[in-house]
Amino acid sequence: MTAKNALPLATAAAAALVVQGSMAFADEVVWWAPNWREDAARELAAKFEAENPGTTVRLEITVSDGLPTKILTALQSGSPPDLINAQHGWVVPYAQQGLLMPLDELVPDKDDFYPAAIKYDTWDNTLWGVPYRIESIAVLYNVDMFKEAGLDPDNPPKTWDEVIEAAKKLTHDDQYGFLITGGGEFGNTVFRSLPFIWENGGSIISEDMKTATVNEPAAVEAVKFYTDMLVTHHVSPPSTLQNDGTANRHLFAQGKGAMYEAGQFDVPAVKEENPNINFKAMMMPAPAGKDPASILGGWSMVVPKDAPNPEGAKKLISFLAKPENMSVLTYTFPARKSAMSDAKFQDPELQVYRDMLPYARTLPPHKNWIQITQAYFNGVQSVLTGDATPQEAMDIAAEEIQLLLED
Repeated sequence: MTAKNALPLATAAAAALVVQGSMAFADEVVWWAPNWREDAARELAAKFEAENPGTTVRLEITVSDGLPTKILTALQSGSPPDLINAQHGWVVPYAQQGLLMPLDELVPDKDDFYPAAIKYDTWDNTLWGVPYRIESIAVLYNVDMFKEAGLDPDNPPKTWDEVIEAAKKLTHDDQYGFLITGGGEFGNTVFRSLPFIWENGGSIISEDMKTATVNEPAAVEAVKFYTDMLVTHHVSPPSTLQNDGTANRHLFAQGKGAMYEAGQFDVPAVKEENPNINFKAMMMPAPAGKDPASILGGWSMVVPKDAPNPEGAKKLISFLAKPENMSVLTYTFPARKSAMSDAKFQDPELQVYRDMLPYARTLPPHKNWIQITQAYFNGVQSVLTGDATPQEAMDIAAEEIQLLLED
């Protein structure tokens, strides 16, 4: 079974819309940019147009829900946009299917980029995307709630057992101790639960990418730790099955959650929603005696193989990758070292996120990684709904993943 054939039949209609919506004129660059930085994208598009008279940038704003499938459908349609912002982990799988243009020429100064970011976009000794944003994950916690529960906010929990103990003390009435994600775009849950598997010495697939390992004891134990937040300990709300990272951020800002896994991009958003909230960030909890872990998250810019205006897209990428523009385009850390000098990246509140970066890992560069993580997510959801135990769910996921590894 190929990745293309694995797409639901319903995406045929989406493909038709993609073809219709992404047609561009010769002097126009169609750019798919995410809605969470739409303001920055519009600012930079206007600046690019001013510096390049006669060229226009047509922004088409994307949303996270269903985005991996939307992009894959566009890439396979024959009429994609010219430039797409995609998560790092999607780049190599798209390239392995022959859907992207190589972009080595756009990054002559690779030493100015963080090595892990370049590694993410590299396959077969070729660069298939230009990274512009990197990020780790940590845990935000409500200082006042900790005090009220008799917990020391200056000494937050560091281990899994300590987190569970604290979360139980912090759960009462309509307040929950640790919010987990279980819904929305599946990458939300993968981003937040996979680090626990790594911390415990497990993985979803073997290092040589030939064997499904998600049903081995270390992985299953980590899935149990994550899902037990809802299923056993009830320290995450009933809405967990619908909640993505944004929903949990709202609950945290509204004082209905004491702890939740968050990116640094959540910090200003929480403050904006509730200027009076008193919170801090702590390192990801890990099993006793083991190191924390995080997925090196972030985004890259890619040019589809069938882009109508590839030269225009490459010119726009070169513009966006300049340090002064990259610092505008991202509100997490930039993928380029020279862009890190911007004042907004020096905020002391972001120190924990900087501390987590050395523990951040890249995802396996398998062509079917998106489908692999979808199978894993489906398993996690079946545990959260009570339809399967962690072992049963991961056994089913492992069977599906093994087929994808052999494809």
